[in-house]
Amino acid sequence: MFRVQNRTVGALLCHRNVWFTTRLCKDAITTTSKLAAAPYVKHSSVQRIQQQQPYTSSSTKTKTSNDTNTKAASTKPERKYVLSEKYASFVRKLLAPLLPLYRSQNIGKSLYHICSTCPGYQEFWLDECRLPDTLQTWFSTSSLYVWMMMARIRADPNAKHYNQGLIDSFFGDAERKIRQSGIKSGRIVNDTLKDLMSSFKGTVMSLDQGFASSDAVLAAAIWRNLLPEDDMVLQIDSIARFVRSQLAALDKCPVDDLIARNFAFQP
Repeated sequence: MFRVQNRTVGALLCHRNVWFTTRLCKDAITTTSKLAAAPYVKHSSVQRIQQQQPYTSSSTKTKTSNDTNTKAASTKPERKYVLSEKYASFVRKLLAPLLPLYRSQNIGKSLYHICSTCPGYQEFWLDECRLPDTLQTWFSTSSLYVWMMMARIRADPNAKHYNQGLIDSFFGDAERKIRQSGIKSGRIVNDTLKDLMSSFKGTVMSLDQGFASSDAVLAAAIWRNLLPEDDMVLQIDSIARFVRSQLAALDKCPVDDLIARNFAFQP
């Protein structure tokens, strides 16, 4: 009796499982058919994704962002940092002693430009005075013009810096002419520059003495340094009068006009 009852219960359970499985399959088929017959509706998340911009590569995104940053930078107003008058005046007072030293090289080039473009070199110095067309002739005659410019600049408070810039430009030009003449040895170039410097110092000292003394002493300085010939008396006299006239013209010219190259030596 016990065995029969167990078999009956097992059969009932098996029948119930089959019925439950069959019911699930029928419900799944019915739901699938309803979904197939219903119209297609996009999910809200899908709609949001499709409404966004299309996909772009990383390089394209980078280029786009760079273009955007460039446009933003171009339209962004530039910041201007302006010191107040109190701090600006303090900075000007602090840097005022260094300004002449900073500008000395450019000012020296401007002053030497006036000396190096003196007219009448070929007509007077080479043809009339019969000087040879050599480096020493160019240096001696240029020294006269450089000395006149130095004599004028000495009256300026910043004469020390300006004259040093003038001399640096003068000897820089001399070094270029030495190398252009075919001398390539650095030792020979340096020795030549040392000799020219010694000659220039002697010329400046003798011309200063003649300028402070009389025309006779000035003519003697010109004869020793420029025209060491006995038959050049007339030329020496004309050069002495020329030096006096040009020094007077330089004295009337402001230093700012000399720096701006608004002066020229007369032939």
